Amino acid sequence: MPDHVERRTGTYVDSVSLLQVSRAAASTPGVEAAQVAMATELNLDVIRSMGFDVPDGSPNDLLVAVRGSDEGIAAALAVVAEHLTRRRGATPTGGLGEAPAPRTTGAAIAALGADLALVSVPGAHAVVEAFDAIAAGVSVMVFSDNVPVEDEVALKKAAARAGVLVMGPDCGTAVVGGVALGFADVVRPGPAGIVAASGTGAQQVMALLDAAGVGVSHCLGVGGRDLSAAVGGRSTRQALAALAADPATERILVVSKPPAAKVLAELEAYAAGLGKPVHWATLGPGRPDLTAAVEDLLGGSERVWPEWAGTSSDELAEGSLRGLFCGGTLADEAMIIAAEYVGDVRSNIPLRPDLALGPDLRDPGHVVIDFGDDSMTLGRAHPMIDPSLRLERIAVEAADPTCGVLLLDLVLGHGAHPDPAPELADAIRSARATAAAAGRDLPVVVSLTATEGDPQGRDRTAGILADAGATVLLSNANATRHAIHLLGRQTWPLATTPGATAYDTSPTRSREQSDELHGLLSSELVVATAGAGLFADSLRAQAVSVIEADWQPPMPGTERDLGVVLADARRAAANAESLARMTTAGADLVDVRPAREALGLESGTFLHAGPPISFDRASGPLRGALIGAMLLEGLAGSAEEAEARLEKGDGITLEPCHHRDAVGPMAGVISPSMWVYELRDEVHDNTSWCSLNEGLGKVLRYGAYGPEVIDRLRWMNAVLGPILQQAVRARVDASGPVDIKAIIAQMLQMGDEGHNRNRAGSLMLLRELLPTMITADASSTHVAEAVRFSGANEHFFLNLGMPACKLSTLAAHGIPGSSVVTTMARNGTDFGIRVSGTGDAWFTGPANTPEGLFLGSFGPDDANPDIGDSAITETAGIGGFAMAAAPAIVKFVGGDVPFALRATQTMYAITVGEHSAYQVPILEFRGTPTGIDVAAVVRTGILPQINTGMAGRVAGTGQVGAGLVTPPADCFTAALSALAGAAAP
Repeated sequence: MPDHVERRTGTYVDSVSLLQVSRAAASTPGVEAAQVAMATELNLDVIRSMGFDVPDGSPNDLLVAVRGSDEGIAAALAVVAEHLTRRRGATPTGGLGEAPAPRTTGAAIAALGADLALVSVPGAHAVVEAFDAIAAGVSVMVFSDNVPVEDEVALKKAAARAGVLVMGPDCGTAVVGGVALGFADVVRPGPAGIVAASGTGAQQVMALLDAAGVGVSHCLGVGGRDLSAAVGGRSTRQALAALAADPATERILVVSKPPAAKVLAELEAYAAGLGKPVHWATLGPGRPDLTAAVEDLLGGSERVWPEWAGTSSDELAEGSLRGLFCGGTLADEAMIIAAEYVGDVRSNIPLRPDLALGPDLRDPGHVVIDFGDDSMTLGRAHPMIDPSLRLERIAVEAADPTCGVLLLDLVLGHGAHPDPAPELADAIRSARATAAAAGRDLPVVVSLTATEGDPQGRDRTAGILADAGATVLLSNANATRHAIHLLGRQTWPLATTPGATAYDTSPTRSREQSDELHGLLSSELVVATAGAGLFADSLRAQAVSVIEADWQPPMPGTERDLGVVLADARRAAANAESLARMTTAGADLVDVRPAREALGLESGTFLHAGPPISFDRASGPLRGALIGAMLLEGLAGSAEEAEARLEKGDGITLEPCHHRDAVGPMAGVISPSMWVYELRDEVHDNTSWCSLNEGLGKVLRYGAYGPEVIDRLRWMNAVLGPILQQAVRARVDASGPVDIKAIIAQMLQMGDEGHNRNRAGSLMLLRELLPTMITADASSTHVAEAVRFSGANEHFFLNLGMPACKLSTLAAHGIPGSSVVTTMARNGTDFGIRVSGTGDAWFTGPANTPEGLFLGSFGPDDANPDIGDSAITETAGIGGFAMAAAPAIVKFVGGDVPFALRATQTMYAITVGEHSAYQVPILEFRGTPTGIDVAAVVRTGILPQINTGMAGRVAGTGQVGAGLVTPPADCFTAALSALAGAAAP
């Protein structure tokens, strides 16, 4: 059968959703095999093992692999499209006038005013999202695992300073004010508060309390490592204080995997002073199991917990115990109990290092495996969602003659598999049949953690498993002892657990405001989520207000640099200062002068757009513009001679405009005889310059250098420049300089965006200059020519808007710790950026080619890669960043009006703030997105949107069209690395 394999770039979907998509595609008629997954190494191995050839690409790509008939493949692809569209439909789609979905946890919190965040992105990225919540003053549940312990400590230190709680990492379960978060059971309200350094341990405790008729006020998960020596119980201490201050909580139960002895002792001493009874379900040899701890909390009496008898024989089995668990704490508890009766138990989460299983996780002796351990969930869904690995192992154990009893757990509730019982029952039946065919009886015992209110149905689930032959018990401790009993060990009667004072178990509903954790326990939750969509779906099912971040992985290979930069304590203040300087910078037109005078250009020195480049690497437009400048300056008598001299470099110096605080559109060439506008920022004492605009058509800036181009430039030097100089100086003397910043602010209100649309700006500038232009000391013919040329040029203002933007970014440059971009420029070969906190270093990558609309018969093959300093407009918050202010721009650069609106709204995700002076009417006068943040670009994968003219690829062609383009990602990843290297410790 044919295969269909494709990589889709820029499309991230969480592993849980993709599991559902894969199952739907694989079950399509005519399909033999299907897998839809992110292109991680683990998933690549799986897809290759299925016989598919996988094309090269990024781990952030989405892979779709289908084998089947042509009709089956087509149907499967339609199923994939339907499911992915349905998943995206859970968040705003960015329609006309609608803002795109937030891309980060911080943006989601701000958008809805959330007071809790739930992060379930891959562990390598979870810390960044969690820090977002802490910075916003919001508690965060970090479901993600595979987070380094040093990052966990850093998160919890920051949370303590901010007065919020970090639940996690690897926090599977929480209940806040009756709202189930992550994997959590449906529990009635009541007086028992739980602090849980264990997800399934917390669920086991809640299931037992529910069976006893006792409700829960809150269950605050703190992550499985919180009571370790490395973490020191940081979140447990905060959670205890919060529950002690909560009027709805009467007694507290702390649940944990085996804790560090010193940490536990310190917490016990701390809890003794809280004024409320605190009970301890902290597993370990010689300590009460979870069931005993709950019985202690309930008053010390041993209880009869629910169980459902299966159809398996009660005869004793031969062989070893094989425990296959989804819950780590339940696995720990089973091992601790089993070790009392059968001795050593080997595991992938061993009680002692010498009991660790090998890579194949096989041993003829007693074995307990936690399929939810970090090492087994890397790149795949938790087994409580995707039980496939455990189901496969059940079949393996059934065929192993050393397996005497199978001990399994099954955990229900919100977030878990919607109906796991039928699949598990089939696996149990098959396992028992396999053993029977070999002449063995294989007893199966299931520890069912569930409440009566769970959506999967506790009693229904238990009945399905019992019908398959399993014995089902609600108590995990009792299930373990029953399994050991079937191996011939005496496990009952148990020693009684010391009792505690009985108390009223009726629900306590009083809820008074508490300042602990910013009132989290007494507020009606509003939740922001990033990661697995099923958790947001679960919250919606509970009628909770929720907003999902449209989270995407950061650019590949940047995780560590991103974490370092975001943790730089200087960054927030430095970026705020950059934005403040950028928005307060002035831009006054004060003069027009020849470049040799204004910029100190000597003969043979040529400025050009973009980062530094040599002539041998120059693109066609830049080569053409330099040839034209040589002819203009009289340094060559022909184009051939000019090119030869430029090739040799004899007496020729090429330098970026930006190195002299100047800017040049397109090729950006400025030669000594050319006239330039001079703009001043008196606020920050900076000056910037730009050449005069030549108009449209065949012009030097687009690389044309024919006689008409040179003649026009000579006229501009002889006539236009001197007249503009007189006009500007007369205006300055009479009423002060022309406020270019004010014109930009006004033109945005009038339908311009300041890069490719400057109609209103050009007219307003003429209004300021015409009175003094017409009185210039020049012939009436020359004045008329100058006025006519300026008035007919719709881009007359662009060459003033660019240096105004340069002054804005120049003011923001050189601030240590700032990750704000202060230059974006292109030379037709390379795209380069400079960043405030990294000095004058350039970070470059290959320039992309714009896509858009073409003039006449020109097409994509005629267009040169991106070129020009005019991207300084986007760097300062206008141009492509202000397209919403100029929807008519789409007629010039392509796209449509909704695209123009979305473009501006999307740019807010990668900027540090808004421009106070530059406002967009259609967005209710919101300031334009300003201050491109390198870290935000890398983190979201959103590249700055630039609208631009297109130059012909061949020197001398001129303009071939206009369109849209983005920088290469390389610029930002390199800049991030430099920022990380310069970060404050």
